[in-house]
Amino acid sequence: MKTEFHRMQVFAQIVESGSITKAAEQLDVSKSVISHHLLGLEQHLGVKLLTRTTRRQSLTEAGKRFYQRCLEMKKLMSLAEEEVRDSSADLAGVITVTSPHTLMTHLIGPAMCEFMQRHPRIEPHLLASDMRLNLIEKYIDLSVTVGELPDSSARAVKIGELEQVLCCAPAYMQRQRISPPIASMEFQNFDYIANQWEGVNVERRFFVGKEQNLTYRFRSTRVGDSVPTIRMMTLAGLGVACLPRLAIEEELKSGRLTRLTPEGMTLKAPLWIVHNYGLQMPTRIRAFIDFVKAKAETQTF
Repeated sequence: MKTEFHRMQVFAQIVESGSITKAAEQLDVSKSVISHHLLGLEQHLGVKLLTRTTRRQSLTEAGKRFYQRCLEMKKLMSLAEEEVRDSSADLAGVITVTSPHTLMTHLIGPAMCEFMQRHPRIEPHLLASDMRLNLIEKYIDLSVTVGELPDSSARAVKIGELEQVLCCAPAYMQRQRISPPIASMEFQNFDYIANQWEGVNVERRFFVGKEQNLTYRFRSTRVGDSVPTIRMMTLAGLGVACLPRLAIEEELKSGRLTRLTPEGMTLKAPLWIVHNYGLQMPTRIRAFIDFVKAKAETQTF
């Protein structure tokens, strides 16, 4: 049992390193030792886990399933180590978080810096991306997500809401003869600058008061992969866009961007922290989730 458990760790290192050679370097052993452990594990299981050529390696279907179990074992080991430490000991270890650019700047980044001041042995890995990254494939602990959640086995904690503003540059207003505020159906005639996860046909629901809402429909003709990119395209007069208020407050105040909906009409999307942990969540991860949630409750997004 001890040998097979060690071979599971070696196999996981091969997958994460990308090759037997790199895994050997990481573990400070020879390539032949790594190959021996892999072969022994495959013989023990009776299946092929990796397909290798001179240029690359890839997981078989059995290998993919087995690797997920290896990750679960690593999480359990991490949890066990934390549980046996003195409860008064400081939190320690890696926390990998992905978040959209705007929230990384205004929430996650500052929260992590403050969290580290309290727990200096934390090792933060912060990934700013407006795309929803695969937590398992990218070895991510937490993902901050805006909007509706896709169907998945991941778990989510709601931490607040993000206000977004439908806006455009004065130059685009002039060319299209836009006179705000405008009715919902008119937007189908304008160029919509979409984030790449939104697709071509986009619907946005704006709330008027507590009960009433209006659905604005757009057809995207320009696409960006991040809020900074979409903000740049909007300022250049390429179309209309829904941007986080946090990201464009100065532009709205200076008149470089103009809000197209009435002040009382708001577009708010839920904010989530998504993770793949069950009840066996490491203490440092749970502590950071609670810390971010508390910080979010004190801020207006």
